[in-house]
Amino acid sequence: MTEAAVKWGGPGEDYRLSRINRTGSRAEIHVDAPSPDNAAPIWQTPKAVRVVPWFEIVMVAIGVAGIVYFMVYAMDADGLTTAVMTLVAVVPLLIVMSAMVFIDRWEPEPVKMKIIAFLWGGGVATVSSMIINTALMTNTALVIGDVQKAQAIAATFVAPVVEETFKGVGVLVIILARRTSINSLLDGVVYGGIVAAGFMFVEDIQYFVRYGSSGTGSLVTIFVMRGLLSPFLHSMATSLTGFAMAWGAIRAKRAWSRILVFLAGWGAAMLVHGLWNSMGSDGQLATLLKMYLFIQVPLFGTWLTALIRASNREAETIKKGLVPYVRTGWILPAEVSMVTDRGKRKAARKWVARGGAPARKAMRKFMNELASLGLDQSLMTRVGPDPARIEEDRRLLTQAAEHRAEFLRLTAIASEQTAVAGAVGRAQ
Repeated sequence: MTEAAVKWGGPGEDYRLSRINRTGSRAEIHVDAPSPDNAAPIWQTPKAVRVVPWFEIVMVAIGVAGIVYFMVYAMDADGLTTAVMTLVAVVPLLIVMSAMVFIDRWEPEPVKMKIIAFLWGGGVATVSSMIINTALMTNTALVIGDVQKAQAIAATFVAPVVEETFKGVGVLVIILARRTSINSLLDGVVYGGIVAAGFMFVEDIQYFVRYGSSGTGSLVTIFVMRGLLSPFLHSMATSLTGFAMAWGAIRAKRAWSRILVFLAGWGAAMLVHGLWNSMGSDGQLATLLKMYLFIQVPLFGTWLTALIRASNREAETIKKGLVPYVRTGWILPAEVSMVTDRGKRKAARKWVARGGAPARKAMRKFMNELASLGLDQSLMTRVGPDPARIEEDRRLLTQAAEHRAEFLRLTAIASEQTAVAGAVGRAQ
């Protein structure tokens, strides 16, 4: 294989080749996937395979069907009222989704998987929970002969179990189907948070429609309670399930430990949810305020602080994981900084903008792919090699090289066009 045959294009090409020449043979470069022992990642380009995304298609169809069913059959309001209350429900949704995007900023999960998570929460989990909650509450009321007590019991003990179970199933399906793309505990948190955001959004619409029919005062009260005081309730609860599932998927080495961790996370999610639903169950405003100030606020503060600290540490994890790639020149040190430093990420995006939208897209994908490679390498250093993950890293490395070459080509063309236009202008 000639030197020309192995050139990929991209920054530091001479540097890359010189490093390879010093660490291996010039005659042929045969490369294995990155291994968890911090050895040099070796690479051989795989053949491209076109795969129909059946999982994504089926999951989106199921989620949309659930939301349509809920809006048509479970929403007791005309179209205009539902549309207005949907806009009102967007406010808490934006608050929650902004937090999830921030937590997920270093290695963003695929948009299509986030859409699936949201649709599962808003469609499947909402409809399923509504049906079972209603049935169990009705049965309880028939048994004890008191509708109000039955509603309190259902809210405190039934709803948390049912809702966190159906939301958790959505997270589990995503993790099982796309396990090799889960390389951080925060991935489970994000998927859990987004599933819960979808659930909250549709449920909020239902609550706002119901209370809005009683007047503006009732609507304002429920909006403050759900949209401002507790927008993170569902996401905080289900993120604990997602955290546990991600732990089981990428860190637990034995089946029993996976089950134990999952049960702990699921139990914590139900407990958090149940605590909120039990607030004010005695009808006393003072009880509600005390529980909110002394239980819910500290709980939320602890949860948010832990996520922010974990997210900040993720950049360092990515940086350490990319060291083997830097050592042999597959990735430049400057590219590592570009992926793990917010200021340099911003500067890179500004620089690549000269190449237009395709260049910006290629740069964004390049950064995400390097971040995934870094997290995978750090993960396998911790728990050992994973053949499926190694194969996924091969694909990521190929795509990163292609995207690097693409944004460099586009920015070079843009620079040449600018130079020519400047020369023409000066000549005139």
